[in-house]
Amino acid sequence: MRNSFSQQEPNGSGFVGSLVRMSISRRARDDASMPDRSSVQRLAAFTAIFLALLLSTLTAACRRAEKLPDQSSQEYRDAVRAFYVGLAALQAGVEVRAGEEMTRVTQLAPGEPSAWANLGLLAIKQRELDAAAERLEKARDLAPENSRIILMQATLESSRGNLAEATSLLRRAVELDPGNLIAIYSLAQEVEREGGDANEAEAQRLMGKILEVQPDNLVALLEVTRLAAKRGDSAALQNALSQVAALAAAWPPEAKDQFTALQTAAAGTDTRAAGARVAFLRNVLVRIPKYRADLAAVKLPTGELGEPFTGFLKMASPSPLPAPPDDGLAFTEEPLGNWQWAGGVSLDGERAPTIITASGREVRAGGAMLSFPGGPTATPPTTDGVLALDFNYDFKTDLALAGAGGFKLYRQEGGGSFTDATSKLPAAVTGGAYRGAWAADIEMDGDLDIALAVINGPPLVLRNNGDGTFIELRPFEGVTGLYGFVWGDLDGDGDPDAALLSADGKLKVFANERGGAFRARSLPDDFPALAAIASTDINGDSILDLVAVQTDNTIIRVSDDGEGSGWVTATLVGNQVLSAPVSEARGRLIIADLDNNGANDLIWATPLATTVLLGDGQGKFIPRDAIPARAITAADLNNDGRLDLIGVAKSEQAVRLVNRGTKDYHWQTVRPRAATSTGDQRINTFGIGGEMEIRSGLLFQKQPITGPVVHFGLGEKTEADVLRINWPNGVVQAEFDLQSDQTVVTDQRLKGSCPSLFAFDGREMRFVKDCAPWSPAIGLRINAAQTAAISQTEEWQKIRGDQLVPRDGYYDLRITAELWETFYIDHYALMVVDHPEGTDIFVDERTSNPGPRLALYTVAAPRPVKAAWDDNRQDVTEIVRALDGRYLDTFGRGQYQGVTRDHYVEIELGDNAPTSGPLYLLAHGWMHPTDASINIALSQGSHPPPESVSIEVPDADGKWVVARPALGFPAGKNKTMVFDLEGIFRPGAPRRLRLRTSMEIYWDALEWAAGRADAEVKTARLNPQTAELRYRGFSVFNQADKSSPEIPDYDRLATTSQRWRDLIGYYTRYGDIRELLEKVDDRIVIVNAGDEMALRFPGQPPPPAGFVRDYVLIGDGWIKDGDFNSVFSKTVLPLPTHDRTEYTSLPARLEDDPAYRRHPRDWQEYHTRYVTPDRFQKTLTLRKQAWE
Repeated sequence: MRNSFSQQEPNGSGFVGSLVRMSISRRARDDASMPDRSSVQRLAAFTAIFLALLLSTLTAACRRAEKLPDQSSQEYRDAVRAFYVGLAALQAGVEVRAGEEMTRVTQLAPGEPSAWANLGLLAIKQRELDAAAERLEKARDLAPENSRIILMQATLESSRGNLAEATSLLRRAVELDPGNLIAIYSLAQEVEREGGDANEAEAQRLMGKILEVQPDNLVALLEVTRLAAKRGDSAALQNALSQVAALAAAWPPEAKDQFTALQTAAAGTDTRAAGARVAFLRNVLVRIPKYRADLAAVKLPTGELGEPFTGFLKMASPSPLPAPPDDGLAFTEEPLGNWQWAGGVSLDGERAPTIITASGREVRAGGAMLSFPGGPTATPPTTDGVLALDFNYDFKTDLALAGAGGFKLYRQEGGGSFTDATSKLPAAVTGGAYRGAWAADIEMDGDLDIALAVINGPPLVLRNNGDGTFIELRPFEGVTGLYGFVWGDLDGDGDPDAALLSADGKLKVFANERGGAFRARSLPDDFPALAAIASTDINGDSILDLVAVQTDNTIIRVSDDGEGSGWVTATLVGNQVLSAPVSEARGRLIIADLDNNGANDLIWATPLATTVLLGDGQGKFIPRDAIPARAITAADLNNDGRLDLIGVAKSEQAVRLVNRGTKDYHWQTVRPRAATSTGDQRINTFGIGGEMEIRSGLLFQKQPITGPVVHFGLGEKTEADVLRINWPNGVVQAEFDLQSDQTVVTDQRLKGSCPSLFAFDGREMRFVKDCAPWSPAIGLRINAAQTAAISQTEEWQKIRGDQLVPRDGYYDLRITAELWETFYIDHYALMVVDHPEGTDIFVDERTSNPGPRLALYTVAAPRPVKAAWDDNRQDVTEIVRALDGRYLDTFGRGQYQGVTRDHYVEIELGDNAPTSGPLYLLAHGWMHPTDASINIALSQGSHPPPESVSIEVPDADGKWVVARPALGFPAGKNKTMVFDLEGIFRPGAPRRLRLRTSMEIYWDALEWAAGRADAEVKTARLNPQTAELRYRGFSVFNQADKSSPEIPDYDRLATTSQRWRDLIGYYTRYGDIRELLEKVDDRIVIVNAGDEMALRFPGQPPPPAGFVRDYVLIGDGWIKDGDFNSVFSKTVLPLPTHDRTEYTSLPARLEDDPAYRRHPRDWQEYHTRYVTPDRFQKTLTLRKQAWE
């Protein structure tokens, strides 16, 4: 009995366990006879004692289970750190790390419900529903009256199909917190779904409760309108319409048209027609930021299953505020000699900055002395006259000098020396008169250009050609006498914009329209004159603001209002604070955290003095005593974590102002880096134009990347929980476990390619290859002047018989969107191909112009080539002998991703290859593609254009000649190019050939095969039996080595969060999409990143005896990626149709698009999911909910 009990109850040891066993033993003995009265009394007394001890022990165990660490303990600090690292990981989509950290919180503080709830939410996202239920139940046990936890449980039960339980939980959530608007909205939806007038009346009443909290919530108003129309409640309908009408004045015309139609329907005899019109109006209003904000207040975004807890429910949460400013901050002045300019420059991005000094004649940079173009009067450089940048992509800082006497460019060599590189510049540029220079990647092609302030003239941009040469551009019209320049994403759309300040104090902001084009934005007519501008996220909303000093000394914030639609200004510092007047020489505004308290400080430097205003993070800036010197740069000169100031005193004495802060606050330095100087070059070396965000606990900060080093103050926080980098090409990267001085290298991964095809192979869903659409890319720039035309939208991809096995009577294919792309899918079909044993079939899976022949190639069993050599005469036969995942990679890497040196592989077919009849070369491999931005860069300067595959053969004299030019390249991963060799060899010449290219093409196997056009081939073309669009998330990608492609793993998700800055517009709603895929008719499925199409094709009888089976996926559609240089890469529009080969204009609105006009009903029934990057932009900000 003892052994049996201990096996069932591991905790049966110890005193309680002994009591239990004694009780069981006594009961066993007493079973032998009837107890007497005294025995019964003794047993009762014993039982009472036992139960009391048991209750006491269980209570102690529960207390241990609900343990919370003392706030002064290391356990508490560790739990806080783990919670906020886990929260950041959850929000940034690093879900494995999120799970690890939140689990650690539950171990350190098992009584804290928020960690259990976040673990439950994570399990829901990862589709581990049983685990989610357990974790949420644990959270609810610890906080039984928390409405948000119960809402999470309701979401879980709804996803499980337990609608009655979900409704019951929602009722409880609303009962506990009538301000939980998401719970109210969800309950209204569930109640209405049950049907019946009573339920519909309750749903209408619930929507009214939302309006009690947010009277102008447009989403709730429209729901009341719809429900009232559905129920025939005319009074409520007219009342709701009058409230909606009061909000409609600022709507665009298409929304007003829909509202008018709604009003007309509501005035009719059958109000139910008005209910349908609400849906049409709603689909238009979703474009408006106000509507989307109201929607976010009451409904979780599509694909999101809950909002994580951002603070503790039982433990004390850390303060979200920065530490108090250092009121003892002071600077010690150290002279640097008689110079008229001084600044700190990181010459290699790694070591402490070097102090550079300058006069009107020379510049001293370390041990180098350079000539400054000060002109005949030796005019000294202005504060912006010495520019540090890496223009030649060698990770060494070069110097551009802009002065009254011209412009000079110096290239840094090894050992800190410099070479004059000015000779490659146009003489008209080098001889001009300039006030200053700034670095910016104007066309976002991965290298830095130079903006020059022409004195008394319009600004000039020197576009970097990537080969040491530059050309002149003038993209900023309407500005004369440039005085200040800011380069950063001011409207939150992902690409950096330009703000220019002219000599007369006028501000001009240019929105980046991508592709090197800019659009001037309007400012109010009464906008004040300015003396200086700078940029940072001064108000913590994750979008960069302009900070400007007015000519009356007022410092203001200028922020985008509504996605580029207008501006909001606010005063930061009144004009009475800055005592030094703005002189004719103007001043310089620097933004940095000098005291490391975690808030931006403002440094206003004039020729007379520098005033430091310490930020407290709550909108106040506290002035320190003026410093009698003009600060020019801020940099940590001695690696002590404090930013020093470098500048010039009134006596034209260069000075270093050493930071002598009194608070021992912490800090974080980050050194952004491109991955490598070869084989990539998608961003400039130090990421200038990008952004960095950090969060430590609840403290969020964001800064633009303006140089090789980015500095954050952390205050009393010992370390940053997460760093999130928005690289200049749009790729986002999150980093954890940062050192105080951290170099961060960009992830070198693909951001665009095509859909991923998975098939059930009898055991699991396994990646097959990239699939259609691959080649029909909308807006793909070939160079600065040309965009690729679309000649063929249908593509075929082979699926081997061993890669697709029927299950439960159907063929199961999944097509996923993993990268920064939008797909427009018109048709998918599966061709079943039965062919005789001993033969094989292939399709030509290349991208070329014209497109490949869409046909089956039936061949005899393929044979490996006899021998192969690369262009260095290395024998590579074994590498290309078989499809084994070993790739030919002896050509190195070029300057840019996707392009390398001219190279070839030479092939000898062998004596057994037939000399007559059809003969094919089967080239299996993959290609690392360029993108639109790389194509732009390649088209500049002296770069040779990429050369696709061509075939060369020797002539009778042994000279190699081109036999087949411009054959294209593999259309992605795991592809086969079919080359027809019939008639290619010259009489009397060896039967050898070369595959030549300058692209990054990695051959896995090279085979030849004799054509078998005589073979009987049986085919059946199948349409999907079912087709479903659904949200899935993003696969983990694995790469065997640098020569191998990145392969997605279907069974492992990297994240279910938004990974990319999605293209804005209408996508197909989730659910059945079979009707849209049935035929080629321009009725498309619009697919976003993270989506999956699950296709089931009807299974077929086994192949006849003597035949084997393979498959071909036939796809028809288009693709558009988010690359900043792809045309119209910000939006889903323009929509594709088969009668268009080029897309040169963007319709002003959806209703003007030709594709919409052909099938408008599809945007009422299918394309109703509107996607924006709003949440992506604000990933690390802590969203405040209506109930908080």
